[in-house]
Amino acid sequence: MKKRNILLGSIVILFLLTLTGCGNKSAIDTKTFKDIGLKHGYTITDVKEQYSMYNNIKEATVIGSNDEWQIEFYVLNSSNDALGMFNTNKEIFESYKGTTSIEGFKNIGNYNTYSLQSNGMYMYLCRIDNTLLYVNVPKQYEELVKNLINELGNCK
Repeated sequence: MKKRNILLGSIVILFLLTLTGCGNKSAIDTKTFKDIGLKHGYTITDVKEQYSMYNNIKEATVIGSNDEWQIEFYVLNSSNDALGMFNTNKEIFESYKGTTSIEGFKNIGNYNTYSLQSNGMYMYLCRIDNTLLYVNVPKQYEELVKNLINELGNCK
């Protein structure tokens, strides 16, 4: 009986370690983000200057279509900084929840995602390592933005 418990415990530990390793994703970089935007003819804007008071933001870039919608991409100094920014924005999004909303989230390995559809808006966050993707667009642009997120790769 004791050997069986040890074997079972070893299998569980091995399984958990395997899941953690498989859960890690590789973050994109700002160049990849910009290239996807340019490929589709969207406006690319470096917005780092407006975050100059925050010492933890290394890069801040936006792709979008005029003032209709935009996707924001941040590179922060550390994974902890990105996780803090993710959690802060997740709390803000949660405060917008209406009586009918659809919510989803993942917390696996080195990444977190959160999505919310509520009050005519589509909101999405994705943190991988020290990067953060931020979306808050009118629902009519949800599919377009989801397609871009899929094209970006690991942030789904």
